[in-house]
Parts: sequence; C-alpha cells; structure tokens
Amino acid sequence: MSEGRFLLIFLGGAPGWLRLADGGVVARGSELAAIPPPGDEQASPERVALIVPGPDVAIHWAEIPANLTPAQALGAARIMASEVSAQPLADAHIALGPPVEGNGERCLAIVDSVLMGAWLADAQALGYDPERVIPEPLLIAPPDEGVRLFGRAGLDNVRGPRRAFAAEPDLARLLLAGELVETIDADAFEAGLAEAVLAAPVNLRQGTFAKQRRWRIDPKLVWRLIALGALILLATLLIQLTLLTKYSFAADALEREAIARARDVIPGNVEIVDPGAQLRAQLAEAGGGPSWRALAGAVFGAIRATPESELQSLVYAEDGALRLTIAAPSQAALDALTGR
Repeated sequence: MSEGRFLLIFLGGAPGWLRLADGGVVARGSELAAIPPPGDEQASPERVALIVPGPDVAIHWAEIPANLTPAQALGAARIMASEVSAQPLADAHIALGPPVEGNGERCLAIVDSVLMGAWLADAQALGYDPERVIPEPLLIAPPDEGVRLFGRAGLDNVRGPRRAFAAEPDLARLLLAGELVETIDADAFEAGLAEAVLAAPVNLRQGTFAKQRRWRIDPKLVWRLIALGALILLATLLIQLTLLTKYSFAADALEREAIARARDVIPGNVEIVDPGAQLRAQLAEAGGGPSWRALAGAVFGAIRATPESELQSLVYAEDGALRLTIAAPSQAALDALTGR
C-alpha cells in the first residue's frame, strides 16, 4: 500500500510540500511556488494530493447502508449533514467516503463550497490538478483505542477510530480531557503518510469538485478506426460495383433477346441495330397500323383537347383496330374530336 510516488501540498497557516517515494519522504520544502519537478522522469507517474487545514472541515462518521446507490447515499448524507452542521447546505460541499469494513460506517466531511473552490484554484495556480483533497487530521493512522495527536503549524491534529479534527492546543486539551492520548512526532507522522493518503476515509474531490477526466487520443485506436472505416467504404464500393455489373449483364441479356426476336421476324440477312425501330418499320412495310402507343396517345390527346368530352370505353383488337365510345356535349364537339 505504501508503494508509489506522491506530492503532498499543504495549505493553511504553514504551507509546504513533501515528495514521497517508496513509502518515505525524499524531498520537502516550504515554498509552494518553487516546487521542483520530480527527479526520475522514467519512474511511475507522481500523484498529487492537496492537504487542507483540519479546522475548516467538519468530519463525522455516519451509518449509511452499503447497498444504496451513490445518489441515494449522498442524499442520506445530506440529511445527516443538516442535523450536525449550522451552515446552510446550499453553501456546503458534502463528501462521503466508502463504507468501513465491518460496521458499514462512512466518513462524512462538510466544508464551505467557496473555500473548497479556493483551495483548488490555489493548486491550479501552482500548476497542479490534485486527484485527492484530504483534511490534514485524516493523515494520522487511527489507534485501536483513544486518539493520536500530532501538532503542526500551531494546531493539534487529532485522529481516533471514529473522530478526526484539528483545533488549537488549549481547545484540543479540553475536548480530549479524560481520554487516552498518544502524541506522535514528525518522524512518526511522515512514516505513515504514503499509506495514509491511499487509505484516507474520504476524498473531498468529488461531486461538483470531482476531477475532470482528460480525454487522451490513443494513436492505435485511431488507426484501427481508420482501417475499419476504409474497410466499410471498400465493402460499400464492392457492393455497388457488383450491382452495376449485375444490372449491366441483365441489360445485355435483354438486348440480346430483343435482337434474337427481331431477327426471327425481319426477313433476310439484315443487321439488327435497333430492334424496336426496325420492328416498327417492318410492321409499317407489312401494312400494319400504328402501334398501341401511337393510337392511345392520339386518342387521349384529342379527348384532352375537347372540352367536356369523356371516354366511356376502349377496345384494342388483335388486328390493331381501336374501337372507342366517346360522349361529347354536342355534335359539333364530337366532330371536332373526330377531326383531331
């Protein structure tokens, strides 16, 4: 659990930074504006945690069933927060930790939304976008009994199995009267920092203040998508070419059939170039009348040109004769239609 690389940025009355690697402190400083880059660029990425002052965060433990959805659990947390906080919920940021193994309790943290935004703005002004925001008292591992106390920057950070807070020494002494208190020094505090960051019962970086995911373009995925698109385009083109080839073969077959039928009808050794035109010419030479299309076109054109005329029946006989029954409003209209 202590493996990994971390940069802890402390805000508050005594700002500073610690760089952790392999479970121990490898660099430190008090100037936040002068944090050097990590020395080993080939190692695992460095994770950034923002450590905020304990007095600004109210920390509680609440019994919230583990089977609730995240939205339901947060709703229950807001109800509980309204019972223990004097601050209006509209102005508060509420963070809820995962269930504690064994008893189902969760760490509930309440902080002013404006202050939370200011902390993140301070970190981003330094060029960092922390993945964790942790109240300083939660960096102390809780004892099995009593509480542990670590003093820093004029404040006593206190951590127990079900409590965590920071206060001025006199106030902390009053709050802890009669309790078993184990005071730890800076070495003991720093020795457990890496594990404490990973095991912190709550991370304030959630909800409205959750870290935004940065979309990274995977070159391999891009090339796979390009290849897939090219295959789809190629398949579409092949389908179109197949259909065009099929239609072309069908048209050629129809043309060959028309030529064969025309050759059966037209006598002599005549080259068949335009079967339709040559068949109509052959029909005219044989004394045949106009085709159905020509007759029907003439009839319907004459009817349209004669007002109030109406076609009542039409019979096209096998000999090519066309028999019509037409109703006209007058003999003059009928004569005009016949003339057309």
